[in-house]
Amino acid sequence: MLVYGSNITALSAAIQAAKSNVPTVMLMDTPILAEEITSNPLSIEGNQNLDGGLWMKILMDMAISKTRSDSLALVVKRDFNSRLAQNAIDKYLTELPNLTIIKNQSVTKIVKGRRDWQVTLSNRQKYDVISIVDATEEAKLFTLADIVIDSAESKGFTSAKDMTLAMSRTTLAVSELNNSAHVVFLKDLLSSEKDSFFYISASQKINNTPETIAFKAAYGQALGATAAYCAFFKTTTNKIDIRKLQSELLGFQTRVIPYQDIEINNDHFNAIQKCYLTGFFLGSEESGKYLLNKDQNIRFDEIKEVFNEIYTRSQLWFLDNYRDDELTWKDLIGLIKFVDFKGDEVERQIEKDWKKKLKFEGDYHADRKVTREQFAVITDLFSSAFAKAINLDGTFVK
Repeated sequence: MLVYGSNITALSAAIQAAKSNVPTVMLMDTPILAEEITSNPLSIEGNQNLDGGLWMKILMDMAISKTRSDSLALVVKRDFNSRLAQNAIDKYLTELPNLTIIKNQSVTKIVKGRRDWQVTLSNRQKYDVISIVDATEEAKLFTLADIVIDSAESKGFTSAKDMTLAMSRTTLAVSELNNSAHVVFLKDLLSSEKDSFFYISASQKINNTPETIAFKAAYGQALGATAAYCAFFKTTTNKIDIRKLQSELLGFQTRVIPYQDIEINNDHFNAIQKCYLTGFFLGSEESGKYLLNKDQNIRFDEIKEVFNEIYTRSQLWFLDNYRDDELTWKDLIGLIKFVDFKGDEVERQIEKDWKKKLKFEGDYHADRKVTREQFAVITDLFSSAFAKAINLDGTFVK
């Protein structure tokens, strides 16, 4: 795989591809890597509780912290030290044997072969690669290759408050733009792709300010994972298994939830991420922040339709048990037992693990109401809902 560019988007894409076990060449026509964060001191105020993935790792390495923390990330960003950022990046790159960085070189020729792209550098060195990411704002490589994109160009990214439930399932990255949480869907990346050649398209329209760096890093990581998927499996984008791609990103601690009331060190963070991608319900925007409202009780109406799409069998359960009401633990356990063919061991395990393993507050009672956060934990633990395949539009594969 080849990544062309030197900015934070290119760096994030290249690192993710290398972490995904794809031999990756990052080609730069300049000597400075990630100049946005390694050349000058910065002060970044935004992206509260939305940092994740590679960007969060850089922030935590700058703070010499082994654990991720949103509050610590805010401190580092407000007095962002470019020298510490350079040190963190240099250290990270030593851990990536699959990544080769070539500086001060450009591409003189690029040709599409039957299977690969043949790329010739200004020093006459040649590479045959399966996937390419042109992360330059000028689309230098894309222009040289003379590619025509069949699909309409993306008009921009979607604010979390404006997304549909179905589309939320296809999320690959989240970050803040224009003071609100925005979401990157798989379709956003594929709108600027042809023959496994990707360029940054919609992100070109994003202003180059300190406040957009986190978004570009998250976008780049998603772009790198998607291009690496095609290279690793030697396949085309129309055959991408979205769940497999998302699982790869989750494995590298990418943040895919736009919920700004869920901190990254929340005990249930990973379960909430999977619940969000399964798409049971949406959050809401309040005072400019997109929130899960994790303590809000779950209603039958919120989960009925989605459960019925994932488990045909659940339709029978809802016929007998549906109420225009909030879900109790007795209801949820009964539903799980019915759709997953489980027995009374479900309730015994929940009651036994309530505080120590599940880290729920209070005591277990069958008639107690189930909160959104608790629902995420239990569905992740006892159901296979996240594994249900989805289409590019977020609908479930029948």
